[in-house]
Amino acid sequence: MTRSVRRVFASMSTRARVAVSAALLLAVVPVTFTVGSAAPAEAREPSPPTNCSSGVNRRAQAWAMCKGGYGTFRVWARCNWSASTVYGPWMAPSTVRSSSVFCATTGNPAGIVMAYGIQKRDG
Repeated sequence: MTRSVRRVFASMSTRARVAVSAALLLAVVPVTFTVGSAAPAEAREPSPPTNCSSGVNRRAQAWAMCKGGYGTFRVWARCNWSASTVYGPWMAPSTVRSSSVFCATTGNPAGIVMAYGIQKRDG
């Protein structure tokens, strides 16, 4: 504190000094808390896969591809020959690899995809 500020502070009543001190403390605490709570990029929770797309090839194969983010993803499909859901392999996001599953198999050559989608897991 400079001398003039000290003189003004010393000439104030005890109640006024407490009020000014509390106001200054309240002005500093939010700034400290905001700065202290910011996490570095490495410490943040990884995001699930992003920039994803999916589709069907010739009604027999479902595929899914994610190009960004972290974690893994896979395609799921419901085939006309089963009430169960079939899944493709888990894959990491990539620009060249996709997860795929076939409904047309040697046991069910007329199998077609009835529904499909993408399942994601955080990294």
